[in-house]
Amino acid sequence: MARPGERALEYQRRAEGLSWKAIRSLSEAVKRGDTPGWEEGKALEYLIVRAFRLSGAKEAEYPYDVPPAGNPIEQIDGLVPLDGHTFLVECKDRDAVDVEAIAKLRNQLLRRPETTLGCVFAAGRFTAPALVVVDFSVPHRILLWSEIDIEDSIKQRDFVSTLRAKYHILCKYGLTDHSPHFREVEA
Repeated sequence: MARPGERALEYQRRAEGLSWKAIRSLSEAVKRGDTPGWEEGKALEYLIVRAFRLSGAKEAEYPYDVPPAGNPIEQIDGLVPLDGHTFLVECKDRDAVDVEAIAKLRNQLLRRPETTLGCVFAAGRFTAPALVVVDFSVPHRILLWSEIDIEDSIKQRDFVSTLRAKYHILCKYGLTDHSPHFREVEA
């Protein structure tokens, strides 16, 4: 049986071998809940980071523990440095992502410099309470990626442009593009 560190290195090796076509296939497998050879939730985490790396964010980092050795106090699903910003990644391989995922990432962000932002990736959708919490958590530091965002970015073979657009919308309106009020602003 592989130790946790060995498993992470194996997942990273596997992820680095993924092409866009393989990412699309793995994404479909995640939606079906059929990811043999991956621990629960891990396929989505490594898929997301690999997609960013293929999109030009070469310094994107795969999941890691804090502290790196010993008894971790937190597990980060990924890190994406882009355009002078740093984005922590939180992935949830669920049909509906609730407030818990948002709260977890928000707490992780509170332990980091104020310029650090976060992205929550959901294999499905976000619940209404989760959307409200993100919109009313000040300062706004969390961007949401639903199944549709992930699928569109895979089709476009570009996660970086989507992240830039989401960040622009957050700065411009103070809302995520998943906000119930966002459609009113864009109309």
